[in-house]
Amino acid sequence: MKERLKSNLGLKLLSVFLAFFLWLLVVNVSNPQQTASQTVQLDIINEDALTGVGLTYEIVGRSSVTVRYKVHMTNRSLISASDFRAYIDLSDCNVLGTVPVQVEVLNHSNMVEDVEVDPMVVHVETEPLQEKEFPVRAIFPGDVAEGYDINSYEISPETVTVRGPESLVGQITSVGIEIDDIEGATEDVSGTAVPQFYDANGNPLNLGERVTVDQEEIEYSVQVLKVRYLALDFEVGGQVADGYRFTGVQCDVQTIPVVGLKSQLASVTSVTIPADVLDISGISATKTVSVDVSQYLPDGVHMVTEDNNTTIEVRLEVERLTEKNFTLSTSLIALTGQDPQYEYEFADDALTVTVEGLSEDLASLDADQIRVSADVTGLEPGDEEYLLDLTFEDLGAGYQITSYSNVHVRVYDQEEAAGPGAAAEEETDETSAGGTAGEDEEKITENREVSHGTSQSNN
Repeated sequence: MKERLKSNLGLKLLSVFLAFFLWLLVVNVSNPQQTASQTVQLDIINEDALTGVGLTYEIVGRSSVTVRYKVHMTNRSLISASDFRAYIDLSDCNVLGTVPVQVEVLNHSNMVEDVEVDPMVVHVETEPLQEKEFPVRAIFPGDVAEGYDINSYEISPETVTVRGPESLVGQITSVGIEIDDIEGATEDVSGTAVPQFYDANGNPLNLGERVTVDQEEIEYSVQVLKVRYLALDFEVGGQVADGYRFTGVQCDVQTIPVVGLKSQLASVTSVTIPADVLDISGISATKTVSVDVSQYLPDGVHMVTEDNNTTIEVRLEVERLTEKNFTLSTSLIALTGQDPQYEYEFADDALTVTVEGLSEDLASLDADQIRVSADVTGLEPGDEEYLLDLTFEDLGAGYQITSYSNVHVRVYDQEEAAGPGAAAEEETDETSAGGTAGEDEEKITENREVSHGTSQSNN
């Protein structure tokens, strides 16, 4: 038996080799090996190697790699991207910023051969890592119901810490939350909102996942109250320059809308702007004063404005004074304190009165509106002309009499003043009664002498 097995041993070995070769040939022809590839997401490990030294990073280019391998055709469908793991180790990052890509076969390692990765290295850009604290502001994209306004609001927490690359954090000007449910509100609202980043123009920023904030949600509560209107009361202090007159306060705003608790507004009907703010001392032209009304509101009361501007413009108007002359007949002067036994005669026909006031006011003033009087108590008859001390009735706050011309008066005794007239009347009566040309010549001469003497006395 042994001899039979050992006979033709060479031929037998050759036939086995030929059989194996034939099997291998059949297998390769019917189930050939092929090159395949999978796109695999790139993992990053040991990030602390950079963040620990205050650096942040960014992978330049794509965040995935291509894994190529060889596999028999019958096994090709069994291989997927999840069978591989591609990663970079940031502790291997060199000064040029390149890191080699590592690849591992997680499943079906017996089915794949010649595993390669493309690219073999990736470029990593690093920059300083920045942390910055920002206050959180409330943004109201809508409006409350008409007749209502926001009195106050609270945010918790009031600040957040932003962390990310210096170039990205530097783009952030503010952090805020949008409170959407304020639209049409007539009562208090509350809730939570996600913080957002904004640039210098108030536009929202999308900085991706590289920038993080330590608070994912911010709590808020908003107090909504009914609007009330308060009148503005202006107090003016000081005196304008000589020759000028303060003519009034002008302001486009007469009432202001405010909100506050009912108890805070219960006894408030107006807002007073004090005299030390509206000071006109020594001014000779209209003065405009900017007043922040919020400074004069009660505690807890807020002015309602669209742009948070609580400043109003107040004009303190001043005009130059002018003078105008008025001519009055002296017969219009009312004399007081007259003695019934005396007669009074003005030596002047007219009186000139100078009135100071605003040109517009003086244009509406007539001479007959000026009332003047003089006291003649104690003035005695004689040749003397008396200078009268005139008194004028008040023309009102808009006018002031600055000067007037002199007026003189003479005083006569009524009996003496009537003497010559009475004698003449008596002589006329006697002539009319039938006196003849033959009357006694002495009597006529005597009457003439008496008449002449009385005339001299009056003069």
